[in-house]
Amino acid sequence: MPSTKRDSRLVMPNDYYRAALLASIPLLWCGICLVLSWASGWWVLAKQFPARSRVDGPVARMRTGSIGPIHYHSMLTFVAAEHGIRISIFLPFRIGHPPLFIPWEAFLNIRDDSKLFSQKVKMSIGQPAIARVVFPGWVKYHMPLEMRFPAS
Repeated sequence: MPSTKRDSRLVMPNDYYRAALLASIPLLWCGICLVLSWASGWWVLAKQFPARSRVDGPVARMRTGSIGPIHYHSMLTFVAAEHGIRISIFLPFRIGHPPLFIPWEAFLNIRDDSKLFSQKVKMSIGQPAIARVVFPGWVKYHMPLEMRFPAS
């Protein structure tokens, strides 16, 4: 008469595969975040412009912007200060994206990129340019007056 017990050797490999899959998801997530940081130029910016302390000033959360070729949709936080702007990314995506503090003097080639229902500003960071960025119009209105340009 055949045994009605399940053989544990037949069940265990499936459990191992499930555990390996569940363990690989966070590793894959970390890898994707690190690749995006490297591809956008955020990693290089973080080395040159690290945010060493908190900044007090007007805050814009969950804003959209681009750094290099990478588009960060509704995950950037900007804090404007007298001497520069602090940029950070929404927490689940922060791996490889430490907060930045970029002084206003580092922004060059500032130009308006407003369309019908959106206001954006395009700029380069650093001399020579480390990264080209597209930030929301909010950033333009918090720059020092001498850096702003007339809206067209």
